[in-house]
Amino acid sequence: MPKNRTNKTAAPAATKVNKSAWIRALPTTMSAKDVVAKGKAEGIKLALTQVYAARRSSKKPKTAAKGGGTPKGKSGRPKGSKNKTLKQDVSEDLSHLKRAVFEHGFSKVEAFLAELKKSVGL
Repeated sequence: MPKNRTNKTAAPAATKVNKSAWIRALPTTMSAKDVVAKGKAEGIKLALTQVYAARRSSKKPKTAAKGGGTPKGKSGRPKGSKNKTLKQDVSEDLSHLKRAVFEHGFSKVEAFLAELKKSVGL
């Protein structure tokens, strides 16, 4: 025999409160303890840490992906920029000196170095 089905309407669910949004709606001058007390009076269970976290997250800058602000960009040096170390610079200078020796010969380079030493006072 079929069962009689009756439409039982469930009691309307209590509207869920977004606690973070509720906290952010309060003035920031209100202390965290006062926020928790006010929430308790309105039937919202809160902890001090929730108040601190909600207020901290409201201060973070929004990125473009989250709907606001400008993207910060990648940290570090830009692509293609040269960030040479002193060792790389010296190595590069020595290779230029070797090239000059091969192009002009030892005698011309030695004469140039002697003249350079004299002009500097060595």
